[in-house]
Amino acid sequence: MADHHNYGTALRIPPSPFERAARELFAEFTAWLAPRAHRARKAVLAELARAVFVMATLGFALVAAAYGTIYFFAFLVELLGQWMPHWAALGLTSAIMLVPAGIAALLGVWQIFRLRSVRAARGAAGAANAALVRFGRRNSQGANSF
Repeated sequence: MADHHNYGTALRIPPSPFERAARELFAEFTAWLAPRAHRARKAVLAELARAVFVMATLGFALVAAAYGTIYFFAFLVELLGQWMPHWAALGLTSAIMLVPAGIAALLGVWQIFRLRSVRAARGAAGAANAALVRFGRRNSQGANSF
């Protein structure tokens, strides 16, 4: 004869009205948020894929342009070497590269110094330097007491 007594001590407590309301609000919130989160995730992943593609293509273009420029100037040296000594062809090709690069660098530096943010940063750095100098002078008398 089998004994069918249950001696378990688990109690089943029904949820309180506050807990039921909280569960219902959470369920409504997740129902409202889920489609929006899914669309946002899809958009972010699409943008990430696009960004990876752009970075890969721009990286390839940069490498190809660098090698193409190197080979073009090597070709130019060989071509000019037909009519002049090799050292002169190298010097002329270097000048062809360095003069525009120097002009571009000067224009870039000039434009940097014309930026308001750089002028403001220079002013802020000057003010910070003056404050540090004043602080150092003020505290130098206190340091002598040690």
